[in-house]
Amino acid sequence: SIVFIHGFTGDPERTWTHKKGYKKLQNEDSKDRDLDEPPLKVRKLNPFSNSNHGGGSSTPVYWPRDLVPATVPFARVLTYGYDTHLRHMLGAPVSRNTVYDIAWDFLVALEAERRLESSRPILFIAHSLGGIIVKEMLRRSSGCHAGQDHLRSVFDATIGIIFFGTPHGGADPHGFLQHIAEAVIKAAGVRVNKQIVENLLPSSERLRELRDEFGPMAQQQKWMIHSFQEDLGVMGLSGQKVVEDTSSYLNCPSIEVSEHIRQNHMDICRFKGLDDVEYKKVAAALWRLTISASKSRNQKKPLL
Repeated sequence: SIVFIHGFTGDPERTWTHKKGYKKLQNEDSKDRDLDEPPLKVRKLNPFSNSNHGGGSSTPVYWPRDLVPATVPFARVLTYGYDTHLRHMLGAPVSRNTVYDIAWDFLVALEAERRLESSRPILFIAHSLGGIIVKEMLRRSSGCHAGQDHLRSVFDATIGIIFFGTPHGGADPHGFLQHIAEAVIKAAGVRVNKQIVENLLPSSERLRELRDEFGPMAQQQKWMIHSFQEDLGVMGLSGQKVVEDTSSYLNCPSIEVSEHIRQNHMDICRFKGLDDVEYKKVAAALWRLTISASKSRNQKKPLL
């Protein structure tokens, strides 16, 4: 399974959609179906989005649906959606869910979706602070024992993670991630609600534990990590990057490859089509991770 998870201000469709993709999609059957409806190949976990890509002369490219099947034909694709309420500025209740809560809900939903094929390998693709949710979810899964053994299957089946602009560093992890979250919100053109951001992030102690434990855990499990870093800044931050290069990689050279995509933080995971030069970097990473996983498990056919 290839599992996509968006960032704090993201959406399970919009985050991964380029509004002005190539007019001719790579999937030949795409011209005969509604672009707003993903085929059975792409399943949604906990979708909250009712987004409509709208009309126009350009073709929206939702790459979990339109590009991944052409790149990794054997893969099952899942997308996970969650709502942090960061965009609900007027009269909306303040969410009491933290990253810790969202990660647990993600784990439970993913295990339930995969229960009939629990040993099927998993590759996660995460944008921005969604990467923190993936890391926390895997840490929770690794600790599931005695009555919750089924939830550990997600940890055991994981083969790797592709991060897009995920912040990992920071001596003060709570303050660092709060700064990043507020920068993301500003870059998205949304007014910052500091109370929601404060409630969303776990305590500094818990974030410190996650920062210190995840790298060694990933190395012990021999997960393959590919960290894509933003190459461009955003106007909303006076041309600065949301996540600087020093923070957007795990610093685990034995298992990690880092690479730049020539886009800003929001567009780093949006592609026009299979011929998009930036998508070719992602396609190469997908193949490297999936083929390496099949070889390491002595499989005669590719996994996922």
